[in-house]
Amino acid sequence: MINRARFAPSPTGFLHIGNARSAILNWSYINKKGGEFILRIDDTDISRSKKEFESKIKEDLLWLGLDWSKTFNQSDRLKVYQDRIKILKDNNRLYPCFESEEELSLKRKTLLSLGKPPIYDRSSLKLDKSKINQLIESGKKHHWRFRLDDEKISWNDLIKGTVVLDSKNLSDPILIREDGSLLYHLPSVIDDIEENITDIIRGEDHITNTAFHIQIFKALNSNVPNFGHHPFLLDENGKSLGKRLNSLSLQKLIESGFESITILNYLSSIGTSNNLSKFKDYNELLKNFNIKQLSTSSPKFSLDVLKQLNKEILQTYDFKDVSEKFIHLGYKNLNEKFWLFINRNINFFSESLDWYNIIYNDEIYKNENNNFLNAIAELLPNEPYDDSSWEKWTKLIKENTGKKGKDLFMPIRMALTGKKEGPELKYLMPLLTKEHIQKKLGYIK
Repeated sequence: MINRARFAPSPTGFLHIGNARSAILNWSYINKKGGEFILRIDDTDISRSKKEFESKIKEDLLWLGLDWSKTFNQSDRLKVYQDRIKILKDNNRLYPCFESEEELSLKRKTLLSLGKPPIYDRSSLKLDKSKINQLIESGKKHHWRFRLDDEKISWNDLIKGTVVLDSKNLSDPILIREDGSLLYHLPSVIDDIEENITDIIRGEDHITNTAFHIQIFKALNSNVPNFGHHPFLLDENGKSLGKRLNSLSLQKLIESGFESITILNYLSSIGTSNNLSKFKDYNELLKNFNIKQLSTSSPKFSLDVLKQLNKEILQTYDFKDVSEKFIHLGYKNLNEKFWLFINRNINFFSESLDWYNIIYNDEIYKNENNNFLNAIAELLPNEPYDDSSWEKWTKLIKENTGKKGKDLFMPIRMALTGKKEGPELKYLMPLLTKEHIQKKLGYIK
């Protein structure tokens, strides 16, 4: 049997770091097992689902490198759902309920005021068939609930270990709304059955749903998948990221310049017993992935840590890792010396292009050390320059001007880059010609 996992986003918004983490965990887990990753689009909410969101979700997943074996939309499978619904009705596992939302709300409030849990009292289940038929024929609005078996529902969670919920503490879940539309539960379980899903990893907010789903699987005489429930990400202050998730969409992170492998490393290793991984290769990441190492407590997400990780991963790149990127952006004449010069001083790859423009433009930066710069321009050694040229030049400068330390380096850095900080200048000289350096120094014969 082939192991299969799925990621099931609703196309009602952009992919953010919260649901991207679920996608990454499912993809990593199932790929390590040699299985198949399925992309299911949960678009049964017709009023809120948008094709543009669906397209962007797929685009972002592919940017992350999360390819899938199959994708489908729930909106295309309504006939399949109706066939399974008939089975549940015939077996008396679905029953009509005639309470309005106002009546249900009043029941909940009454129970809470008495200090009791707001569990549905199954009053509609007590109606006989003739009464039910009478209400339906009269046009009485009704929804459909799934009748839970009276038992303790347990499973060995991939992340949390043994989880047990008593159905006595749960309300029979509503599966079909008054208008006939389906809530999340039924299409989700039916699709998992149809697609032979063996492993489901999702947020811990689904734990109660999983208890419902296990009973629905059994009611439909189907195998129950393995379940894993990961905790939510928190912000650096330990508070929910909920209100910030829109600002942490994959689209925003892409626009900010993060590498896709950085996001994969961070979201697959945050909240584990290991340090944040820094793999630049997908195979290495998968080889070291272990779902059992995920903590059951909520990890703290930090944009600053993500930026630092992006910087450190860029530092692991050889020139061959980025040469295609440069060519794609139209920078065809760059070499390994340029990458050596800038790669330890950039947080994002886009900053390397900023350094290209800084180094090779003809702008003369304002400098208060014109006499000094003009004098040292005369001391420039002849080309070609290599890593030792800087030391030779600065030795001559010290001998002829008496300048050293910051008084020597800072005017040169400002003249060549216009910045007070940056990469080591000994790596800059081999990138420039004598004529260009003299021009930047404002040399006048």
